[in-house]
Amino acid sequence: MNGALRSAGAGLPEALPGDVLHGLALRPPEAGWDGQRYRGSELASVRLAEARSMAGVVAAVRRGHFVGVVAVSPLYARQAADSLAPVWQSPAGHRAAAACGGAAGAAAYTWRMAPSPAAAGVRVAAWSLPGQTRVWLPPCPPDARRMARRELAALLRQPETAISLDSWQDAGPDRGLPGDGPMFAHPLDLLDAVADAALLSQAVGRPVCVACRSGPAGELVLRPPEAPVLRAAAPPSGDAARPDGAGHGAPPLALRSDTPWAVRPSLARLLSRPRQTNACLHPTVHADFAVQPAARPCAAPHAGVQDLNAAQVFAQESLWYEQALARGVDPLAWRLRHLPEGRGRDLARQVAEQARAFASGDAGNAPRAGGLLRGSGFAAAQAQCVDENGDCRTVWSAWVAEVAVQPQTGHIEVTRVVAGHDSQHLRAAQSAPFVREIVHQAPELLAGARRLLAGPPAFDDWAGLTAPAAKARSTVLAAREGPGDLRERAPAGDGALAHGMLASDGVLTLPAAAAIANAIQDATGVRLRQAPFDAEQLRRACAASGRARARNPLRRAWGWLAAGAAGVAGMAAMIWPLRPAMPPTAGPDVSLYSPQAIERGRLVAAAGDCVACHTAPGGAANAGGLALETPFGTIYSTNITPDNETGIGRWSYGAFERAMRQGIHRDGRRLYPAFPYTAFAKLSDADLQALYGYLMSQPAVTSSPPETRLAFPFGLRPLLAGWNLLFHSAGPFSPDPARSAEWNRGAYLVEGAGHCAACHSPRNALGAEKRGPHYLAGGLAEGWTAPALDRLASGKLPWSRDELYQYLRTGYSPRHGVAAGPMAPVIHGLAELPESDVLAIVAYLMDLPKPAAAVAPSAAPPASAPDAGLSIAGRRANGERIYRNACAACHEAGSGPTLFGVKPPLGLNTNLHAATPDNLVHVILNGIQAPANDELGYMPGFGHSLDDRQIADLIDYLRGRFAPEEEAWTVDTTTISRLRAHAQQE
Repeated sequence: MNGALRSAGAGLPEALPGDVLHGLALRPPEAGWDGQRYRGSELASVRLAEARSMAGVVAAVRRGHFVGVVAVSPLYARQAADSLAPVWQSPAGHRAAAACGGAAGAAAYTWRMAPSPAAAGVRVAAWSLPGQTRVWLPPCPPDARRMARRELAALLRQPETAISLDSWQDAGPDRGLPGDGPMFAHPLDLLDAVADAALLSQAVGRPVCVACRSGPAGELVLRPPEAPVLRAAAPPSGDAARPDGAGHGAPPLALRSDTPWAVRPSLARLLSRPRQTNACLHPTVHADFAVQPAARPCAAPHAGVQDLNAAQVFAQESLWYEQALARGVDPLAWRLRHLPEGRGRDLARQVAEQARAFASGDAGNAPRAGGLLRGSGFAAAQAQCVDENGDCRTVWSAWVAEVAVQPQTGHIEVTRVVAGHDSQHLRAAQSAPFVREIVHQAPELLAGARRLLAGPPAFDDWAGLTAPAAKARSTVLAAREGPGDLRERAPAGDGALAHGMLASDGVLTLPAAAAIANAIQDATGVRLRQAPFDAEQLRRACAASGRARARNPLRRAWGWLAAGAAGVAGMAAMIWPLRPAMPPTAGPDVSLYSPQAIERGRLVAAAGDCVACHTAPGGAANAGGLALETPFGTIYSTNITPDNETGIGRWSYGAFERAMRQGIHRDGRRLYPAFPYTAFAKLSDADLQALYGYLMSQPAVTSSPPETRLAFPFGLRPLLAGWNLLFHSAGPFSPDPARSAEWNRGAYLVEGAGHCAACHSPRNALGAEKRGPHYLAGGLAEGWTAPALDRLASGKLPWSRDELYQYLRTGYSPRHGVAAGPMAPVIHGLAELPESDVLAIVAYLMDLPKPAAAVAPSAAPPASAPDAGLSIAGRRANGERIYRNACAACHEAGSGPTLFGVKPPLGLNTNLHAATPDNLVHVILNGIQAPANDELGYMPGFGHSLDDRQIADLIDYLRGRFAPEEEAWTVDTTTISRLRAHAQQE
């Protein structure tokens, strides 16, 4: 920190105080910006007084359309924010979402931005006083810090020298894997959190901590005025006399964008001062092309400087290539002619020469072995980089990429990369003013380039998993300014090259997308204008252009016959009642599994909540022995630790996969479908491999659970072959191509690893989950009623997406209650997943088809008529007395203290609006001894202090008072006795 910054924060401590407050700002449903002013939802009303009266709340703040709360803990802040009940309205004439509508034209270049990294657990803090502000940030790139300082200066109306930035090492967990370093939040997520914290701190005069929230991914669309060919004017007069006739560059061409091209202001500044919000930063790419914002407003883009730079270079370098083809000239020679003389052109020539020297010899668009089409492409970029000292440097980079394309499938493979840059900023250890570096076949660059070929994430992609830097040695050619000084050396282990993330870690990768797109056009004649590139789009284009060869119809017929025979054989093998044992093995060498694979397996296990069913009360994790009550008898879970004698230590992967997909033990026994192999069969091969590696890497525990013995005929395991034929399909999950990647991800987690239907779907007389209109329509689990999930948005107490996300993430929703019973351990597992996965689950569940008529959950034993004795009025009075003595201290409305954690309003509790009182009786009898989140607090059980009659009176009173619109329950002591006995057996 320089002297100016040290003096700026002289009145504030360098260390963050221990009594830091916690802030939370609301977000509008639509946030828009036209490059100059706010164009999104406007705040019509908000209940500030109600939030301010709540326990633990320090302040409720409103500035224009910005509204937030400050409290003594994150939980109190969330409760207060939920009580604000904001009313948003969209001004007529500029709805942000509608303004962004419209598909990109044929000549548009689209850059699909990657989803923000999961920001869960990443925090920032700010302490803002008149004339000075100190901010504590997690580890982040210099550009993000510079952007934060500029934004705070504009938001708080303070000079940049009055804002000091300190590192906060405790700002969040290190989500990275060995060799990766910490997981950073997206720069704009960080910017929004910093601005929220500073504005809330300014209101209370105390330090305020705010958690980062991930913003949405989006697209940047750039259009030339006339497409698809650049129209170059005559060269400038100064170039006419040049011997080769080449100009320094084509006339400037304005690329138009539907998204404001400048980095948007923070949401706090957009909302608090909607009429004056200029950009805080601009793209750093310097080229002959200028990007202009669209005239109409658009939803505030979640695009950082690197995304904007990458989109601009992708469009401009693609246009150069198309211009050359239109003129019938060599694209590389054409681009080199129009690069300005000096470092940029020299670097580009050297990269091109090295690419020729290492050329594979089979570039060109003629079909090669296996029908592959091969091509090469070139692109260059110039940018402004700011180093750690704040000095601005002009940097050049250039790429040559070679690709191989399979036209029948559209599959693209980047086979060769030669890249160069001349930036000292990318190699801090070098001392020369400019060092030119040319990299050939660096594994990191190849791996990074292939990210541009992935398109939308696959349904089994686990966000946040990144491979460590490649350890393999690549050939690096370094040349100092001046001819003849070329030598080979090993690459540095740290620095921009090791990250492998395109368009997000330095100027070196900026030309990558255009170079690959140009190579694809060289190979196929097809121009792809959307990055990352879509193989299916390329396949269709190749087929339309005749690049894909026609298939032999006789060969296709034989293929269908072979597939049909294989299907019949597979079905016969599945239903054959006796299956052979698979031989025991010595177990896998877990050192062969990478840290990423083990971490992926851990997430699969967390999504499947394996530990909940495979751990007995008081037993070791995954050692088995939990008693599972079913209508057919008690089934005991097995030991899935890698113990050689009592666990799965001697299971091969083949045996493990067979158990997960077909429900067959290693020794050939058929497994009861209480083990949800019907859902786990949907897991992808990669996830099953990762799960196997993770389980085998855990500590082995010697434990022999009780043997499952069911009464005749249910104990005859070969009969399960017929059950599988009727109710089980062993095929993996098949994504719906008509749905979004997020929806498919949510479906995969809900239907597969999460096996939600095991509890939330009713079952038939043979214990199979009902499908069709009964799917996720409610069921029974361990004596609890599992509510329907197929009408969350249209039930008696409709859920919003935000409410469902909060419930799944924390186990609590103020409008619906606290997760208890079998749902609490599910929340524990979901808390381990990336934030994007929970959002995907929410997207899928909220989009489920709504049933035409409510489907009743699995029938519980019918309740008899209420016991004779006290009148209804007498029973209600008795229930009210019990409520006042046992419940009101925590649950009564008002501004009294919050005891034992949250104070959920009973009028919105889902259990009080349910069709049966079973879940409410469970909670009263047993309390909540294992909450989904420790901050939620614990509820004592009253099973030892209240008898069945008192509990019946209490729940009758609760139903009548807090859910008067619902039909009264017919509750008798027999029902309560049954539930009490079930609880005592657990």
